[in-house]
Amino acid sequence: MGMRYYRYTLDELKESSDRKRFTYISFFAGGGGSSCGYKLAGGDARFVNEFQQVAVDTYLENWPGTPHICGDIKNVTGKKIMEMTGLKVGELDILDGSPPCPPFSMSGTKQKGWNKEKMAYGMKQQNIEDLTWEMIRIADEMKPRVIICENVKGLTMDYAKQHLDRMCTDFEAIGYTTTYKVLNGIHFGVPQKRQRVFIISVRNDVLEDIGMPWMLISSLFPDGAMNEEPTIEDAIGDLRLDNENSIEAYELCESMKKSAKYKWLKRLPKNPKKVASVGDDVVGPWYDKVIAHRKKWGKSIPERKSSFYQSRRVPWHQASHTLSEQGMQTSLAVHLHASEDRVFTTKEGKRIMTLPEDYKLTGTLNEKLARIGLMVAPMMMKYVAESIYEKVLEPYHEKNNSKT
Repeated sequence: MGMRYYRYTLDELKESSDRKRFTYISFFAGGGGSSCGYKLAGGDARFVNEFQQVAVDTYLENWPGTPHICGDIKNVTGKKIMEMTGLKVGELDILDGSPPCPPFSMSGTKQKGWNKEKMAYGMKQQNIEDLTWEMIRIADEMKPRVIICENVKGLTMDYAKQHLDRMCTDFEAIGYTTTYKVLNGIHFGVPQKRQRVFIISVRNDVLEDIGMPWMLISSLFPDGAMNEEPTIEDAIGDLRLDNENSIEAYELCESMKKSAKYKWLKRLPKNPKKVASVGDDVVGPWYDKVIAHRKKWGKSIPERKSSFYQSRRVPWHQASHTLSEQGMQTSLAVHLHASEDRVFTTKEGKRIMTLPEDYKLTGTLNEKLARIGLMVAPMMMKYVAESIYEKVLEPYHEKNNSKT
Protein backbone atom coordinates (compact mmCIF):
# COMPACT_ATOMS: atom_id res chain seq x y z
CA MET A 1 0.00 0.00 0.00
CA GLY A 2 2.59 2.56 1.07
CA MET A 3 1.97 6.25 0.57
CA ARG A 4 0.57 5.75 -2.89
CA TYR A 5 -3.01 5.50 -1.77
CA TYR A 6 -4.36 7.08 1.40
CA ARG A 7 -7.45 5.70 3.14
CA TYR A 8 -9.37 7.62 5.76
CA THR A 9 -12.74 7.74 7.52
CA LEU A 10 -15.33 10.43 8.25
CA ASP A 11 -14.08 10.53 11.87
CA GLU A 12 -10.54 11.25 10.73
CA LEU A 13 -11.94 13.88 8.40
CA LYS A 14 -13.78 15.53 11.30
CA GLU A 15 -10.68 15.47 13.48
CA SER A 16 -8.78 17.19 10.69
CA SER A 17 -11.51 19.77 10.06
CA ASP A 18 -11.79 20.52 13.80
CA ARG A 19 -8.32 22.11 13.62
CA LYS A 20 -10.13 25.05 11.95
CA ARG A 21 -7.02 26.32 10.23
CA PHE A 22 -9.13 28.35 7.81
CA THR A 23 -12.77 29.02 6.91
CA TYR A 24 -14.34 28.20 3.56
CA ILE A 25 -17.68 28.27 1.78
CA SER A 26 -18.45 26.16 -1.26
CA PHE A 27 -20.71 26.67 -4.29
CA PHE A 28 -21.80 23.87 -6.63
CA ALA A 29 -20.94 21.77 -3.59
CA GLY A 30 -22.40 18.52 -4.99
CA GLY A 31 -22.10 15.60 -2.62
CA GLY A 32 -19.06 17.23 -0.99
CA GLY A 33 -15.95 16.07 -2.87
CA SER A 34 -14.23 19.43 -2.56
CA SER A 35 -15.39 19.72 1.07
CA CYS A 36 -13.60 16.45 1.87
CA GLY A 37 -10.43 18.00 0.46
CA TYR A 38 -10.78 21.24 2.41
CA LYS A 39 -11.55 19.35 5.62
CA LEU A 40 -8.48 17.13 5.12
CA ALA A 41 -6.46 20.35 4.89
CA GLY A 42 -8.00 21.61 8.15
CA GLY A 43 -10.80 23.73 6.70
CA ASP A 44 -13.95 24.75 8.56
CA ALA A 45 -17.08 24.77 6.35
CA ARG A 46 -19.27 27.78 7.08
CA PHE A 47 -21.80 27.43 4.26
CA VAL A 48 -22.53 25.45 1.07
CA ASN A 49 -24.78 26.00 -1.92
CA GLU A 50 -25.94 23.35 -4.38
CA PHE A 51 -29.10 23.26 -6.46
CA GLN A 52 -29.80 19.53 -6.73
CA GLN A 53 -31.71 18.24 -3.73
CA VAL A 54 -30.29 14.71 -4.18
CA ALA A 55 -26.75 16.12 -3.85
CA VAL A 56 -27.67 18.23 -0.80
CA ASP A 57 -29.16 15.09 0.81
CA THR A 58 -25.83 13.30 0.36
CA TYR A 59 -23.88 16.30 1.69
CA LEU A 60 -26.01 16.60 4.84
CA GLU A 61 -25.98 12.83 5.40
CA ASN A 62 -22.21 13.17 5.91
CA TRP A 63 -22.12 16.60 7.58
CA PRO A 64 -25.49 17.20 9.25
CA GLY A 65 -26.24 20.76 10.21
CA THR A 66 -24.00 22.47 7.64
CA PRO A 67 -25.56 25.89 6.90
CA HIS A 68 -26.74 25.64 3.31
CA ILE A 69 -29.06 26.87 0.62
CA CYS A 70 -30.44 24.28 -1.77
CA GLY A 71 -31.25 26.33 -4.85
CA ASP A 72 -29.93 28.24 -7.84
CA ILE A 73 -26.80 30.30 -7.13
CA LYS A 74 -28.44 33.16 -9.04
CA ASN A 75 -30.79 33.63 -6.08
CA VAL A 76 -28.01 33.56 -3.47
CA THR A 77 -26.41 36.78 -2.23
CA GLY A 78 -23.29 37.50 -0.23
CA LYS A 79 -25.45 39.49 2.20
CA LYS A 80 -27.66 36.43 2.85
CA ILE A 81 -24.62 34.18 3.41
CA MET A 82 -23.11 36.72 5.82
CA GLU A 83 -26.40 36.87 7.73
CA MET A 84 -26.50 33.06 7.95
CA THR A 85 -22.85 32.63 8.99
CA GLY A 86 -22.01 35.75 10.96
CA LEU A 87 -19.05 36.35 8.63
CA LYS A 88 -18.24 40.00 7.87
CA VAL A 89 -17.01 41.48 4.61
CA GLY A 90 -13.37 40.51 4.05
CA GLU A 91 -13.30 37.88 6.81
CA LEU A 92 -13.80 34.65 4.87
CA ASP A 93 -10.60 32.77 3.99
CA ILE A 94 -11.66 30.74 0.92
CA LEU A 95 -14.63 31.02 -1.42
CA ASP A 96 -14.74 27.81 -3.45
CA GLY A 97 -16.72 26.56 -6.42
CA SER A 98 -16.72 24.20 -9.39
CA PRO A 99 -19.20 25.78 -11.77
CA PRO A 100 -20.57 23.28 -14.29
CA CYS A 101 -19.14 23.95 -17.73
CA PRO A 102 -20.50 21.30 -20.11
CA PRO A 103 -19.51 23.30 -23.23
CA PHE A 104 -15.82 22.97 -22.30
CA SER A 105 -15.82 19.32 -21.51
CA MET A 106 -13.05 17.44 -23.33
CA SER A 107 -15.62 14.98 -24.57
CA GLY A 108 -18.84 16.11 -26.14
CA THR A 109 -19.66 18.71 -28.72
CA LYS A 110 -17.22 21.38 -27.56
CA GLN A 111 -18.27 24.83 -28.62
CA LYS A 112 -21.39 23.74 -30.53
CA GLY A 113 -23.70 24.26 -27.60
CA TRP A 114 -22.66 27.77 -26.71
CA ASN A 115 -25.33 30.26 -25.65
CA LYS A 116 -28.11 27.78 -26.32
CA GLU A 117 -30.65 26.88 -23.72
CA LYS A 118 -30.00 23.29 -22.80
CA MET A 119 -31.07 20.58 -20.46
CA ALA A 120 -28.45 20.04 -17.81
CA TYR A 121 -28.83 18.17 -14.54
CA GLY A 122 -32.48 17.63 -15.45
CA MET A 123 -33.34 21.32 -15.63
CA LYS A 124 -33.45 23.87 -18.43
CA GLN A 125 -30.42 26.09 -18.14
CA GLN A 126 -29.68 29.19 -20.16
CA ASN A 127 -25.97 29.85 -20.60
CA ILE A 128 -24.90 27.34 -18.03
CA GLU A 129 -21.27 28.19 -18.80
CA ASP A 130 -21.66 31.62 -17.25
CA LEU A 131 -22.26 30.59 -13.65
CA THR A 132 -18.67 31.52 -12.79
CA TRP A 133 -19.87 35.12 -12.93
CA GLU A 134 -22.36 34.39 -10.16
CA MET A 135 -19.39 33.36 -8.00
CA ILE A 136 -17.60 36.56 -8.96
CA ARG A 137 -20.70 38.59 -8.00
CA ILE A 138 -20.85 36.94 -4.55
CA ALA A 139 -17.07 37.23 -4.09
CA ASP A 140 -17.38 40.94 -4.81
CA GLU A 141 -19.92 41.24 -1.98
CA MET A 142 -18.00 39.09 0.53
CA LYS A 143 -14.40 39.86 -0.44
CA PRO A 144 -12.88 36.52 0.65
CA ARG A 145 -9.09 36.41 0.97
CA VAL A 146 -8.80 33.65 -1.65
CA ILE A 147 -11.11 32.33 -4.38
CA ILE A 148 -10.59 28.83 -5.77
CA CYS A 149 -12.41 27.75 -8.89
CA GLU A 150 -12.08 24.19 -10.24
CA ASN A 151 -13.07 23.29 -13.78
CA VAL A 152 -12.58 20.89 -16.66
CA LYS A 153 -9.29 20.98 -18.53
CA GLY A 154 -11.19 21.90 -21.73
CA LEU A 155 -11.42 25.44 -20.41
CA THR A 156 -7.72 25.91 -21.23
CA MET A 157 -8.07 24.70 -24.83
CA ASP A 158 -7.89 27.10 -27.75
CA TYR A 159 -11.61 27.31 -28.35
CA ALA A 160 -12.34 28.27 -24.74
CA LYS A 161 -9.21 30.29 -24.00
CA GLN A 162 -10.98 33.61 -24.52
CA HIS A 163 -13.61 32.62 -22.03
CA LEU A 164 -10.98 31.67 -19.43
CA ASP A 165 -9.12 34.95 -19.99
CA ARG A 166 -12.35 36.84 -19.46
CA MET A 167 -12.89 35.02 -16.18
CA CYS A 168 -9.41 35.96 -14.99
CA THR A 169 -9.90 39.59 -16.05
CA ASP A 170 -13.18 39.74 -14.16
CA PHE A 171 -11.69 38.24 -10.98
CA GLU A 172 -8.94 40.86 -11.26
CA ALA A 173 -11.50 43.62 -11.79
CA ILE A 174 -12.90 43.04 -8.27
CA GLY A 175 -9.48 43.37 -6.65
CA TYR A 176 -7.76 40.00 -7.01
CA THR A 177 -4.60 38.66 -8.66
CA THR A 178 -5.41 35.48 -10.58
CA THR A 179 -3.50 32.49 -11.87
CA TYR A 180 -4.49 29.06 -13.16
CA LYS A 181 -2.92 25.68 -13.77
CA VAL A 182 -3.97 22.26 -15.02
CA LEU A 183 -3.22 19.62 -12.39
CA ASN A 184 -3.42 15.85 -12.82
CA GLY A 185 -4.93 13.83 -9.97
CA ILE A 186 -2.41 11.07 -10.47
CA HIS A 187 0.29 13.35 -9.00
CA PHE A 188 -1.76 13.91 -5.86
CA GLY A 189 -2.62 10.41 -4.71
CA VAL A 190 -5.73 10.02 -6.92
CA PRO A 191 -5.73 6.73 -8.89
CA GLN A 192 -7.12 8.55 -11.95
CA LYS A 193 -5.68 10.39 -14.92
CA ARG A 194 -7.95 13.23 -13.87
CA GLN A 195 -6.89 16.59 -15.29
CA ARG A 196 -8.58 19.70 -13.96
CA VAL A 197 -7.85 23.40 -14.17
CA PHE A 198 -7.63 25.24 -10.86
CA ILE A 199 -8.08 29.01 -10.96
CA ILE A 200 -6.72 30.74 -7.85
CA SER A 201 -7.37 34.38 -7.05
CA VAL A 202 -5.84 36.16 -4.05
CA ARG A 203 -7.07 39.52 -2.79
CA ASN A 204 -4.50 42.18 -3.64
CA ASP A 205 -4.11 43.56 -0.10
CA VAL A 206 -3.50 40.01 1.18
CA LEU A 207 -0.62 39.54 -1.28
CA GLU A 208 0.75 42.92 -0.21
CA ASP A 209 0.47 41.96 3.43
CA ILE A 210 2.43 38.71 3.07
CA GLY A 211 4.93 40.44 0.77
CA MET A 212 4.25 38.25 -2.25
CA PRO A 213 4.84 39.99 -5.59
CA TRP A 214 2.17 39.21 -8.18
CA MET A 215 4.76 37.55 -10.43
CA LEU A 216 5.14 34.79 -7.84
CA ILE A 217 1.47 33.94 -7.59
CA SER A 218 1.85 30.85 -9.78
CA SER A 219 4.04 29.36 -7.04
CA LEU A 220 0.87 28.85 -4.98
CA PHE A 221 0.08 25.55 -6.69
CA PRO A 222 1.14 22.33 -4.98
CA ASP A 223 4.00 20.62 -6.77
CA GLY A 224 2.60 17.10 -6.89
CA ALA A 225 4.58 15.62 -4.06
CA MET A 226 3.56 12.03 -4.76
CA ASN A 227 6.54 10.22 -6.16
CA GLU A 228 4.58 7.07 -6.95
CA GLU A 229 1.43 7.09 -9.03
CA PRO A 230 -1.43 5.18 -7.41
CA THR A 231 -3.08 2.39 -9.40
CA ILE A 232 -6.53 0.80 -9.49
CA GLU A 233 -4.99 -2.16 -7.63
CA ASP A 234 -3.84 0.15 -4.79
CA ALA A 235 -7.31 1.64 -4.52
CA ILE A 236 -9.66 -1.32 -4.91
CA GLY A 237 -7.62 -4.52 -5.07
CA ASP A 238 -8.73 -5.63 -1.60
CA LEU A 239 -12.43 -5.23 -2.48
CA ARG A 240 -12.29 -8.49 -4.41
CA LEU A 241 -12.80 -10.10 -0.99
CA ASP A 242 -15.40 -7.64 0.29
CA ASN A 243 -18.88 -9.16 0.67
CA GLU A 244 -20.89 -5.95 0.55
CA ASN A 245 -19.03 -4.96 -2.60
CA SER A 246 -19.62 -8.37 -4.19
CA ILE A 247 -23.37 -8.00 -3.77
CA GLU A 248 -23.43 -4.71 -5.68
CA ALA A 249 -20.92 -6.08 -8.21
CA TYR A 250 -23.28 -8.97 -8.93
CA GLU A 251 -26.18 -6.55 -9.36
CA LEU A 252 -24.09 -4.50 -11.83
CA CYS A 253 -23.03 -7.62 -13.77
CA GLU A 254 -26.69 -8.59 -14.09
CA SER A 255 -27.81 -5.14 -15.27
CA MET A 256 -24.90 -5.12 -17.73
CA LYS A 257 -26.30 -8.23 -19.42
CA LYS A 258 -29.34 -6.17 -20.45
CA SER A 259 -27.16 -3.54 -22.13
CA ALA A 260 -26.66 -3.28 -25.90
CA LYS A 261 -22.95 -3.15 -25.17
CA TYR A 262 -22.84 -6.47 -23.40
CA LYS A 263 -22.03 -8.61 -26.41
CA TRP A 264 -18.95 -6.46 -27.09
CA LEU A 265 -17.93 -6.17 -23.47
CA LYS A 266 -17.75 -9.86 -22.83
CA ARG A 267 -15.26 -10.15 -25.69
CA LEU A 268 -12.90 -7.67 -24.06
CA PRO A 269 -10.02 -9.55 -22.45
CA LYS A 270 -10.18 -9.76 -18.66
CA ASN A 271 -7.14 -8.57 -16.71
CA PRO A 272 -5.67 -6.91 -19.80
CA LYS A 273 -1.95 -6.05 -19.94
CA LYS A 274 -2.83 -2.64 -21.36
CA VAL A 275 -5.98 -0.56 -21.73
CA ALA A 276 -8.51 -2.46 -23.84
CA SER A 277 -11.28 -0.44 -25.43
CA VAL A 278 -14.30 -1.55 -27.41
CA GLY A 279 -13.08 0.47 -30.38
CA ASP A 280 -9.69 -1.15 -30.24
CA ASP A 281 -8.10 -3.02 -33.10
CA VAL A 282 -6.24 -5.18 -30.63
CA VAL A 283 -9.56 -6.50 -29.45
CA GLY A 284 -10.78 -6.68 -33.03
CA PRO A 285 -12.49 -3.92 -35.01
CA TRP A 286 -15.95 -4.77 -33.72
CA TYR A 287 -17.78 -2.47 -36.01
CA ASP A 288 -16.56 -4.26 -39.12
CA LYS A 289 -17.69 -7.56 -37.64
CA VAL A 290 -21.13 -6.11 -36.94
CA ILE A 291 -21.38 -4.92 -40.54
CA ALA A 292 -20.30 -8.25 -41.96
CA HIS A 293 -22.85 -10.00 -39.77
CA ARG A 294 -25.62 -7.58 -40.71
CA LYS A 295 -24.87 -7.73 -44.44
CA LYS A 296 -25.07 -11.48 -44.32
CA TRP A 297 -28.59 -11.30 -42.90
CA GLY A 298 -29.63 -8.34 -45.03
CA LYS A 299 -30.22 -6.15 -41.99
CA SER A 300 -29.85 -2.38 -41.93
CA ILE A 301 -26.33 -1.28 -41.08
CA PRO A 302 -26.08 0.56 -37.77
CA GLU A 303 -24.35 3.87 -37.44
CA ARG A 304 -20.79 3.56 -36.18
CA LYS A 305 -21.22 4.00 -32.43
CA SER A 306 -18.24 5.94 -31.21
CA SER A 307 -19.88 6.08 -27.78
CA PHE A 308 -18.86 2.43 -27.40
CA TYR A 309 -15.24 3.37 -27.99
CA GLN A 310 -15.07 5.20 -24.70
CA SER A 311 -15.79 1.92 -22.94
CA ARG A 312 -12.45 0.84 -21.62
CA ARG A 313 -11.07 -1.81 -19.37
CA VAL A 314 -8.05 -0.39 -17.58
CA PRO A 315 -5.57 -2.93 -16.16
CA TRP A 316 -5.04 -3.29 -12.42
CA HIS A 317 -1.54 -1.81 -12.55
CA GLN A 318 -2.63 1.53 -14.08
CA ALA A 319 -4.66 4.51 -12.91
CA SER A 320 -8.27 4.78 -14.04
CA HIS A 321 -9.43 7.13 -16.76
CA THR A 322 -11.26 10.21 -15.46
CA LEU A 323 -14.46 9.13 -13.76
CA SER A 324 -17.41 11.18 -14.98
CA GLU A 325 -21.10 11.57 -14.19
CA GLN A 326 -22.14 9.87 -17.43
CA GLY A 327 -19.34 7.32 -17.45
CA MET A 328 -20.27 5.96 -14.05
CA GLN A 329 -23.84 5.10 -15.12
CA THR A 330 -24.64 1.40 -15.20
CA SER A 331 -26.09 1.51 -18.71
CA LEU A 332 -23.31 3.49 -20.41
CA ALA A 333 -20.54 1.24 -19.19
CA VAL A 334 -17.60 3.55 -19.85
CA HIS A 335 -15.35 2.57 -16.93
CA LEU A 336 -15.08 -1.20 -16.88
CA HIS A 337 -13.78 -3.30 -14.04
CA ALA A 338 -10.45 -4.94 -14.88
CA SER A 339 -11.67 -8.49 -14.43
CA GLU A 340 -15.48 -8.38 -14.55
CA ASP A 341 -18.07 -7.38 -17.15
CA ARG A 342 -19.42 -4.35 -15.31
CA VAL A 343 -18.81 -0.76 -14.29
CA PHE A 344 -17.32 0.14 -10.90
CA THR A 345 -19.44 -0.26 -7.77
CA THR A 346 -20.13 2.72 -5.47
CA LYS A 347 -17.48 1.43 -3.07
CA GLU A 348 -14.91 1.14 -5.87
CA GLY A 349 -15.95 4.52 -7.25
CA LYS A 350 -15.50 6.14 -3.84
CA ARG A 351 -11.99 4.71 -3.54
CA ILE A 352 -11.00 5.75 -7.07
CA MET A 353 -12.27 9.26 -6.28
CA THR A 354 -10.42 9.26 -2.87
CA LEU A 355 -13.55 9.69 -0.73
CA PRO A 356 -13.69 8.54 2.90
CA GLU A 357 -14.13 4.80 3.41
CA ASP A 358 -17.48 5.23 5.14
CA TYR A 359 -18.73 8.14 3.04
CA LYS A 360 -22.51 7.90 2.77
CA LEU A 361 -24.27 8.18 -0.59
CA THR A 362 -28.01 8.68 -0.99
CA GLY A 363 -30.47 8.03 -3.82
CA THR A 364 -30.70 5.26 -6.43
CA LEU A 365 -27.65 3.30 -7.56
CA ASN A 366 -27.30 5.49 -10.66
CA GLU A 367 -27.70 8.68 -8.60
CA LYS A 368 -25.00 7.48 -6.22
CA LEU A 369 -22.65 6.67 -9.09
CA ALA A 370 -23.39 10.01 -10.82
CA ARG A 371 -22.70 11.82 -7.54
CA ILE A 372 -19.21 10.28 -7.40
CA GLY A 373 -18.42 11.06 -11.05
CA LEU A 374 -19.32 14.75 -10.63
CA MET A 375 -17.04 15.33 -7.67
CA VAL A 376 -13.83 17.20 -7.25
CA ALA A 377 -11.35 14.50 -6.20
CA PRO A 378 -10.78 15.19 -2.47
CA MET A 379 -7.04 14.47 -2.50
CA MET A 380 -6.48 16.96 -5.33
CA MET A 381 -8.33 19.63 -3.38
CA LYS A 382 -6.49 18.73 -0.16
CA TYR A 383 -3.10 19.46 -1.73
CA VAL A 384 -4.31 22.68 -3.36
CA ALA A 385 -5.87 23.90 -0.09
CA GLU A 386 -2.81 22.97 2.00
CA SER A 387 -0.57 24.84 -0.38
CA ILE A 388 -2.78 27.96 -0.21
CA TYR A 389 -2.95 27.69 3.56
CA GLU A 390 0.82 27.37 4.01
CA LYS A 391 1.80 30.02 1.47
CA VAL A 392 -0.97 32.60 1.94
CA LEU A 393 -3.41 32.18 4.81
CA GLU A 394 -1.05 31.07 7.57
CA PRO A 395 1.45 33.91 7.01
CA TYR A 396 -1.46 36.34 6.66
CA HIS A 397 -3.11 35.22 9.91
CA GLU A 398 0.22 35.27 11.76
CA LYS A 399 0.82 38.81 10.61
CA ASN A 400 -2.67 40.05 11.40
CA ASN A 401 -3.35 37.76 14.32
CA SER A 402 -6.91 37.75 13.06
CA LYS A 403 -7.96 34.15 13.55
CA THR A 404 -11.70 34.59 13.71
